Amino acid sequence: MITDTFSDFVNALCQCWTGLNTQTIDDVRGLLMSTASNGGEMSWVRQLKTQQFTVQELYHDQKQGFILLAHSEAKNTYRPPHNHGSGWVFYTVLFGEMEMKTYKQVTSSSGKSYLVSRGTDTLKTGDCRVFLPGDIHDTRCTSDNLILLRLTSCDFKKELTEGRLIRFTTDDTSIER
Repeated sequence: MITDTFSDFVNALCQCWTGLNTQTIDDVRGLLMSTASNGGEMSWVRQLKTQQFTVQELYHDQKQGFILLAHSEAKNTYRPPHNHGSGWVFYTVLFGEMEMKTYKQVTSSSGKSYLVSRGTDTLKTGDCRVFLPGDIHDTRCTSDNLILLRLTSCDFKKELTEGRLIRFTTDDTSIER
C-alpha cells in the first residue's frame, strides 16, 4: 500500500497494528517496505533526507504504545549486540545501507554463557527486518547518510531501565570471537 501523506501512513499503520502476531508482522512489514521502496515519491520521506537529525520521534501511539522513529547515521556507526527486552522492532532502510549480525546466546556444559553469530545480513533501501522479543543483533552503517525507520512496540528506554533490554559489548567475554 502506497501512502502519499504521513497522516495516511500513520492511519494505515494503526489499522495494521493488532499486537504481536504473524498478521501484524506481515502487514506492517509490507507497509514499511512499500513506503521505503517508494519513499522518493513521498514528500514526508524526502523531507527526512534533507533534515539534520540523529533520532527523531515521528509518531507515538498512546493507545497501543508503539513508537515510530527516524534515525540518521554516519558511515561506520556501530551499535554492539543487544536485544529489546520484551519489546519487538522493525528496522526499515529508507536511504543507504546497513549490516545487521544476529546472535544466539548459548550456555556451555560448564555453565559459561556467550553469544554465537548466526551471520550478517546487508539491508539496502527498501529492506525491512523484524526482531522479536529476546532476539539479539548488532548494527553497522555501511553507507554515507543512512536514514532508517525504526518502529518499536514500546518505549525501549523503559525496557532498559527495568532491566529487560540487554546491551552486550564487543569486549565482553560473553561474545564468542
